Amino acid sequence: MKNVLIAALLLMPGFGSAQTQPAGTVLALAGDAFLSRAGQQLPLRAGATVESGDVLTVGDRSALQLRFTDESVVALRANSQFRIEDYRFEKNAGQDRSVMGLLKGGMRTITGLIGKANQKNYMVRTATSTIGIRGTHFSVVSCNNDCRNSDGTLGTNGTFGGVTDGRITVSNDSGQHEFGQQDYFHVPSASAAPVRLLAPPAILSDRSSGARGRTAAVTPATGSGGTAASGETVAESSSGTQTSTSPQLTVQQAPTTQLVAPITSVAASDSPSVLTASALGSGFITVVDVERLSGVLEARARNYSLAELRSEVTEIGGAYFSDAASLAAALRSVGETIGGSAAAGAYWTYGAPHPSDSSRLGSHHAWGDTPKIQLPGSGTAQYNYVGGTAPTDNFGRVGSFSGSNLLMDFGSRQIKNVSAMGMSFGSNALQSAATVYVIPANTVWQMGGGPYTLVGTTCTSGCTGTTKGSINGRFVGAALQGYIAAITVGNTQLTTSRPNGAGNVAAFAKQ
Repeated sequence: MKNVLIAALLLMPGFGSAQTQPAGTVLALAGDAFLSRAGQQLPLRAGATVESGDVLTVGDRSALQLRFTDESVVALRANSQFRIEDYRFEKNAGQDRSVMGLLKGGMRTITGLIGKANQKNYMVRTATSTIGIRGTHFSVVSCNNDCRNSDGTLGTNGTFGGVTDGRITVSNDSGQHEFGQQDYFHVPSASAAPVRLLAPPAILSDRSSGARGRTAAVTPATGSGGTAASGETVAESSSGTQTSTSPQLTVQQAPTTQLVAPITSVAASDSPSVLTASALGSGFITVVDVERLSGVLEARARNYSLAELRSEVTEIGGAYFSDAASLAAALRSVGETIGGSAAAGAYWTYGAPHPSDSSRLGSHHAWGDTPKIQLPGSGTAQYNYVGGTAPTDNFGRVGSFSGSNLLMDFGSRQIKNVSAMGMSFGSNALQSAATVYVIPANTVWQMGGGPYTLVGTTCTSGCTGTTKGSINGRFVGAALQGYIAAITVGNTQLTTSRPNGAGNVAAFAKQ
């Protein structure tokens, strides 16, 4: 009778011990989940509160979604075990903490007020690493002889992760490593450095662990901070895929670009059954672009499904296209100026800045079909520069770009420019001195997800302070015949006592 009474109290919304403040609330539950607290293992339901020290276990073919009092959201997949190691939120940036442990399985999260106020006080621990944040939305899966491939065979052990938005740090005995938007990684062990993956690993997909039964949603309880949680559910699609409908998990997506608007869903019909570490296969288009995000010029890259692009490319209003070339044709048909190289299987475009855009940079985009084959494990190849957009900067100047051929070393997974690359800008009303940026010959960066700093980049003619260069590139074309890259350069101070930023996109074809 005593245990029955404890269970009844625990499952009441808002229940918590006299000494412990609730850490959060179960927003939604599909299937079965259990909570372990003070030696008791008790079933969970939507609306139940969780506390610091609790261990949550999600059953087979089940899914659980939590909202914490700092407005962070955590979604746990089937067969996951999650510990709230140390959680405190009293709106005191110096003392608030959010330390979570993913003991097994997978999670997806958007961080809340604790991570925004004091990033050092937020972390997620796995068996192989500790993950910190820079304000972000990311996914993690921990495997220890309990993950399966799509064909039923035992999957690779370690921690797999991917960043949807923002940046994270991954730390273990090998040191600290940083990953940005649309970066993917695998940490084999606590002593091994993370391995950057060229595409999302299949294990990050929730499709292999669909929930069973009907969805239990919060009604009419409220989320933390008085926000109504009604209508926020973890729903089951006809294919068994778990789809979050929480506003936090759908609204906080990548910022809008001129060519590609925010992505909110991926159609199952366009998703391959197996995503290798080096290729997504047909049905995906790789896009790189240069934008100013949150005041910082960024060189970005990611893979989009055809379904995403068909619904989100506003210029062509959802017109049908089947690959990168037909997307270029569709954009040309509505008056867009599109450049391209058949040899590289790459296309590019530039959009002038909106009158209200104080950065004056505009937007640069390049795209191509995502390769259907994996990268070679050894050998070298040369890729020759074939074109791209003219660089622009935040003084409203349109410059010229001197490209270089690239040497690809598939054994070391490194890329090197054979000769110097550079951006040149003449003077105008906002900047009286011409400006030249140079990326020296033999600069090296990695083939995996970037962006990567281009060491040695220089700025001449009236430049003082620090000069930086960055590149984010991807292979394109069914047979890896092309490479596209988003390139940015900048200097902390020019003769006008203003910092500068410039960028463009470039394409290269295999010799």
